[in-house]
Amino acid sequence: MPRIQVLPPETARLIAAGEVIDRPASLLRELMDNAIDAGASDIQVEIQGGGSSSVLVIDDGMGMDAEDLALSILPHATSKIRGADDLLTARSLGFRGEALASIAAAACLEITSRSAETPEARRLVSRPGSAPTMEATHGRQGTRVLVEGLFDNFPARRQFQKRAQTEASLCRQVFADKALAHPAVSLRFTSEGRTLDRLPACESLRERVLALHDDPGEALVHEPRFTGQGFEGRAVLASPAFYRADRRFMQVFVNRRRIQDYSLISGLDQAFEGLLPGGAHPFAFLFIEMDPSLADFNIHPAKREVRFRDPGALRHAVMVGLSSFLRGLVRARPEGVEAGEEIGDSHPALDFGRQSGSAWYAPLPGSSQGPPGQGWEGLLRERPFSPQVPPGGTDTLGTEAGLADRLHYLGTTMELFLVVETGDSLYLIDQHAAHERLLFDELSSGKPAIQELLVPILHEAESDEEDARIAAMAELITGAGFGLERTGEGSWALLSLPALLAADPVGALRELLDSPEEDPRKAALATTACRAAVKDGDRLEPAAALELARRALALPEPRCPHGRPVWIRLTRADLFRAVRRIV
Repeated sequence: MPRIQVLPPETARLIAAGEVIDRPASLLRELMDNAIDAGASDIQVEIQGGGSSSVLVIDDGMGMDAEDLALSILPHATSKIRGADDLLTARSLGFRGEALASIAAAACLEITSRSAETPEARRLVSRPGSAPTMEATHGRQGTRVLVEGLFDNFPARRQFQKRAQTEASLCRQVFADKALAHPAVSLRFTSEGRTLDRLPACESLRERVLALHDDPGEALVHEPRFTGQGFEGRAVLASPAFYRADRRFMQVFVNRRRIQDYSLISGLDQAFEGLLPGGAHPFAFLFIEMDPSLADFNIHPAKREVRFRDPGALRHAVMVGLSSFLRGLVRARPEGVEAGEEIGDSHPALDFGRQSGSAWYAPLPGSSQGPPGQGWEGLLRERPFSPQVPPGGTDTLGTEAGLADRLHYLGTTMELFLVVETGDSLYLIDQHAAHERLLFDELSSGKPAIQELLVPILHEAESDEEDARIAAMAELITGAGFGLERTGEGSWALLSLPALLAADPVGALRELLDSPEEDPRKAALATTACRAAVKDGDRLEPAAALELARRALALPEPRCPHGRPVWIRLTRADLFRAVRRIV
């Protein structure tokens, strides 16, 4: 008797079904894809037991006649393509012809459908192990699909399902993914008899994203566009004032499918580089429409992955387009708060409900209550950079134009923030971040002064990976003033460094090597600027503080090289609202 046997058809169908339908969420994804491909303008979803007990999808699409309905549950039966060449032009969400056949193999399936050309609807009922039946019934144009008892005949798969609440949450995420990419479709999601989402049709992606994710607030969300060879894209993103420590609000859609693509996700992070603090991630939803011949979705049964013909060009277009928009946005509104936005107790950047243990207002630096302050000449002498603002204040001061002559320096608070006032606005300026940005811009515009070391500093790489990283960055950081030379396998010597870092060369080198920055030269300049800038607790003389404030407000990009805002602004109206006074 041969050891190799041909599996029974029922077992083979169940195994094949598991590649497409692995849980209720994947079942719902396939049914919603079919409804959208059918041209539905209204889709209703109802689930019970997290989708394991039942999933119901009702649409008002084109529907099917009796002949198409009978064919719909057969393996590899599809209306989307006719041959392999059609994969190069297919824009439909589905095309493999496996979804309904897989569902019929793993659950009880009931489909009621009517097309515009037929006078009555037809209902098809299919149960695992039984021949399907069909009968005439009443029904409107469109399709109603009911799936019950998923994997009841496949205990090996059912035992790996999660709790009903978890499965319901995954189904809701699939619903949200489809809703985000198709704003023109009206949708409703009901679980255990309770409607959780009711989304009317809308005109823009931005409106649909805000309907599902209103955390940043409407005033902070924008919808820039960009184009490239064979594709065009839109992004719905929040200004850098809103960010998270995880990538929950970073999603990518290509040809209206949500995909998993690390390259594009990292491209979104790169577009926000220098605008967000370290470890922070943006609120950014990316939507790309491209020529189907440039993307292959036929590499994963669930179409979660895609292979691009030129992934590098696509990533570059995303980074350049969004980065350009964001920097223009930051220059237009450096504080990251849109006009008309109400700043209150819940504002992410401010907390009006707490009081520091120290006084909010500090006396002017240089007074008898503290150590003498450092003058602007001292900053220029010890941390040299060329002034960006000509003497006399005759320049245009970036986004805060004309403030120089009207600034009134009040003092410092928390030994870090410079407090200046002009008109009905109060500015809190981070003296370290401001000086760091000024130094970084000056260092970036020319070659820094270099300090040759009499005694080289030796560094042993801790791993082959670190040794390779140092080798890759050694030449690039030379222009930033760091001179690294290999002295042996895994051994390096620091021969020179920027003159601004002479006080702590070892610490500067360690910080540079540990930097997550992908651009070594930028990391080197940022390290130099950060270590050379005035620190928390450094006292500045009033004239020096005022000059630093003046230059900080003149910055075209008021963020430190690591992405932190240089200053925030509080208007009279903001303060009145904070203390509940009538404006």
